[in-house]
Amino acid sequence: MKRLSPEQLEAARDALVDGYRNWAALKQLAAFALDINLEAKVGKGPLDDVAFDLIELTEARGWTEMLLRDAVARNPGNPMLQALALSHGFAPAPFTGPRAAQLDAGFQARIIQASGLESTGRWRQQMIQRERRVCQIRAGGNAVGTGFLVAPRLVMSNWHVFESPRGSGQLGAPGGYSACFDFRAAEGHEPADAGIDVPFDAAAGYQDASHKLELDYVLLPLSREIGSEPVAGGTKRGWLALGTRAFELPKESCLVLQHPAGRTIEVAPGVVTQWLPGHEQAIYEHSAETEDGSSGSPCFAADWALLAMHHRVDPETHAANRAIATSAILQRMGAIGKLGLLPALD
Repeated sequence: MKRLSPEQLEAARDALVDGYRNWAALKQLAAFALDINLEAKVGKGPLDDVAFDLIELTEARGWTEMLLRDAVARNPGNPMLQALALSHGFAPAPFTGPRAAQLDAGFQARIIQASGLESTGRWRQQMIQRERRVCQIRAGGNAVGTGFLVAPRLVMSNWHVFESPRGSGQLGAPGGYSACFDFRAAEGHEPADAGIDVPFDAAAGYQDASHKLELDYVLLPLSREIGSEPVAGGTKRGWLALGTRAFELPKESCLVLQHPAGRTIEVAPGVVTQWLPGHEQAIYEHSAETEDGSSGSPCFAADWALLAMHHRVDPETHAANRAIATSAILQRMGAIGKLGLLPALD
């Protein structure tokens, strides 16, 4: 999210005051969204002044998107907050699939509790960071899948997403593809903007690839280091680290960040049920709702650790989805001398 102009700062302040009409309500919002003590960081005073000072604080620290997203989520019926969310495109990624409407109000609370993170604000901050690193894969401008940054300019996705023509057993020329970041919208609304579309580096080519009948992944560099570019408050977009641990079976929760059917980013909740028989330690079965275009989506544990990449639905029964374990990908990369493509872990 870009820094707010003076007019946008004023509009954000007015929306906060309209949605949170006393100091106690604003204090609670700051505690849940940002994990800060409003009185200690901003102080007391007229509500207009406190709201403005709070937004100035979040602008300085790169937290404005997190504050306003949470403000909308906690008061979805407020028209001023909704208008603000739509104009800036910072509405949270909606839950997706037929099961989403059936999720009870305590679902997110249980996920956060299972994450082991110290606060709701910290959990949501981690979610926003992950969303920024996920992209829609496009071929000739048309959505074909999902991918994610694993280095400043290196994207991981499924091998079969880049197969061209489909069924040919060949990867398409990298120059025909691009990755679109920040393509999102409030549920039921059009995107606030078109996102940031970055071509892949046609000259560099595929850096690593495992066929769709094996671990089904590719590593392909972009034409620029978008992961090192700033997104808010001077913080860089960053990239995802491939996790080395396995999901706890059966039924550890998973969260899939995806661009299903060409849509803006969504989050699909589910559970990882078992290893695919015959592919233990390599391919999981999971229950998150996915569609065409979800291939290549990162699958996270409750603490937002990346542990798998969505692969496909069961081609015979369509009863379960499949995901490639990141630990298996790392093991293969190590065996063929490709781990140097990934940044060293801190």
